[in-house]
Amino acid sequence: MNSDIAQHFRPSELNFVQQCQDWINQSLAEYRLIVTPFLNPRERFILESLVNREQALKLSENGVFETAEMQRVAVCPDYIDTSQLTMQDFDLVLLAVKYPSKFIELHHRTLLGSLMHNGIERDRVGDIVTDDQGIWQVATTSVVAEFIQTHIERLGKAPVQFNVITPSQAILPNIQWETLDVLVSSARLDTVIAGSYGLSRSIAKDLVENGLVRLNWAPQNHPDIEVASGDLISVRGYGRLHILADNGLTRKSKHKLSISKLVK
Repeated sequence: MNSDIAQHFRPSELNFVQQCQDWINQSLAEYRLIVTPFLNPRERFILESLVNREQALKLSENGVFETAEMQRVAVCPDYIDTSQLTMQDFDLVLLAVKYPSKFIELHHRTLLGSLMHNGIERDRVGDIVTDDQGIWQVATTSVVAEFIQTHIERLGKAPVQFNVITPSQAILPNIQWETLDVLVSSARLDTVIAGSYGLSRSIAKDLVENGLVRLNWAPQNHPDIEVASGDLISVRGYGRLHILADNGLTRKSKHKLSISKLVK
């Protein structure tokens, strides 16, 4: 990997950076569309930054749901009209979850945990969405959808069915995001959490060290790790925030971050 490229990313991200470069090289060499697994916002930011270095390539994203967090990305040669790409081009399937909603209450962790328990990797499943009225839907691919329908018949003790529905039936997630700018003394994870939620840095540091924080869906217990554009931070008891951009330093050497914070 080019050292000039590697220096812009975290050491823990370098394997993924190499994977992105492989997708790019494949698209260039074969002059065709390459579709990735489901990627989180930070992963998509990394891939986009690398593709932008190639004049002959462009990107298109799709996760079925409006403003989906997990999306598949098409790396495309410049001859492809990305506005004409369909769900079939991304190999996306939408599943509706049928379960006895009068008798059990379903949770996101229950659904995701069941999928993972059955050997389905996280990047093979997109967003798991509810309307808070008992309707649940899952975005995935055709192969994984078939596996789910064949092998997952129960959630705990409750029977469950996964039925393929059309993308036009996708529900609008019942969530709201608030976009705002925050000033923080550094891009450290604990400092950003403190500035975003109005907490002291010692409290934010404790949240991270006590395992209550996830960075891009992975547990993160190092409060001094620096966040970057595209990062998604989950703080138990407070919600989620998405780092949209680092707009540089103010005259007083504070970082001006644009973030999107989950309201509901």
